[in-house]
Amino acid sequence: MTDVLELIAEIKMPDKRKEVAEYVNAHPDEFGDVLDSIFTGTSDDKMQSKQHILDLVDLLSAKLAIQVIEGAIVDVDSQIKVRGLQAAYRTRIDSLNPQLVDILANKEENFEVRKWVVHILGSTDPVSYSRILRKTARDSHEDVNLRKEAVFALTKVANDETLGTLCILLGDPNVEMRESGAWALSNMGAPESINCLLAALEDESEKVRDWAIRGLRDMDDTKALQGLAVVMTRVPPSEQVRMIRLVVERRSEIILRVITELLGSEETEVLRIAAWAIGVSPYPPAVPVLRNLLEHEDEQVRDYAKIALVRSGGIDPTELQL
Repeated sequence: MTDVLELIAEIKMPDKRKEVAEYVNAHPDEFGDVLDSIFTGTSDDKMQSKQHILDLVDLLSAKLAIQVIEGAIVDVDSQIKVRGLQAAYRTRIDSLNPQLVDILANKEENFEVRKWVVHILGSTDPVSYSRILRKTARDSHEDVNLRKEAVFALTKVANDETLGTLCILLGDPNVEMRESGAWALSNMGAPESINCLLAALEDESEKVRDWAIRGLRDMDDTKALQGLAVVMTRVPPSEQVRMIRLVVERRSEIILRVITELLGSEETEVLRIAAWAIGVSPYPPAVPVLRNLLEHEDEQVRDYAKIALVRSGGIDPTELQL
């Protein structure tokens, strides 16, 4: 045992780690005895040895790595637990998942510890543990940051139950959870979430509305785009400006048609952004309306209309002074 302990003390030097790992892998029983000794104490020397062993874990055989991680995740020190969980996450070890569920259920446990448990469950077997992740995400008595971590993990499980949970979160009293839910649905892009995202366009949080707009915009779905188009005609001018900026890159006939309709707005800022948008995504059917804007009193409206006309093929650029 002395030889292993002496070697472990040298792990603090990076160039020694490979050499030590080779010895340990060749003497698993001796290393096992050392582990039993080290992970049953809290003295400064033993805490330092735990850190050194965790520096070594990625170089160990799978069997020995699991032994190290098993000792680390039940350690009394949260920092040691976190390092053990991070190692489990890196190596995608899932044999410890049932034990990790118990750690997650302990609300007295350190947040970083529980966060890494969520990451492991969500990356090694998200389907089997999706129910636990959904419960964590919905629990209003839970730490909001942990709930957000659970939402992130749920994006890997695109089933009806997950989409239902995320839609429920769009009505959560906590704005951070509504934003997290809208972000997740936006990234998943499931057509089943269209109605939820359309409803989220009325949220008081700009971030929630923005993620909902992006989610609907990026779906290859007529219903989503038509829903966006209808909302764009009904919201206040300031919101129309924001929505145009977010949706114009979609280059959809449905979206460009409604932007063309907004070229008839009485609000100067809406006219500016709508004309700019047609310049970014040329749309020949907008040409007649753009021509009407060439005489508008606002210089920016006129300039954006000229650019949009040229790019939409409505006029020869040599005829205009741009």
